[in-house]
Amino acid sequence: MNEISQDLLEIPIEGVNLTGETLADQIGDRPTLLIFLRHFG
Repeated sequence: MNEISQDLLEIPIEGVNLTGETLADQIGDRPTLLIFLRHFG
């Protein structure tokens, strides 16, 4: 398992249906599976 570095967790995020202002806010403090998808549309 890989962990996301703290500096990346604090970067502001924006998008549809996101509830947090940073990635750390969005995923919370529980173990979370995070998948990044690329969209070329």
